[in-house]
Amino acid sequence: MNDQAQRDQALDVTQSYIVQAPAGSGKTELLTQRYLKLLTTCSEPENIIAMTFTNKAVDELTERVLSALQSIDQPRPEKVHKQVTYDLAQTVMGRSNERNWQVLDNPKRLKISTIDGLSSLISSRYPSKTQLVPRQI
Repeated sequence: MNDQAQRDQALDVTQSYIVQAPAGSGKTELLTQRYLKLLTTCSEPENIIAMTFTNKAVDELTERVLSALQSIDQPRPEKVHKQVTYDLAQTVMGRSNERNWQVLDNPKRLKISTIDGLSSLISSRYPSKTQLVPRQI
């Protein structure tokens, strides 16, 4: 299977994929596209959570997603992989306008987090039934 076919397959949001590739091969672009594709299927952007290992990666992915969404006022790019991102961003912004998501005005609605951040979010939203504070050791 060639590279583009694998990238297209990875955008099938009904399946899970592991993306392994060397630095500079377009992993972040593919993750951006997959995140945008998931946003085209949800009722609220908070329903989609992307997680990664480092804050730097969170910042980069967030920047890529926001940049893609902001780029829809520009001419369509010539590179095929950039066209995919552009087309997905247009669809997301159309959905955002229909549903009043206001993602560009309120980027915190995009849930892109580290694994630790996701764990903290879950534990803060679903505290234990007893509300016990852990003992200090």
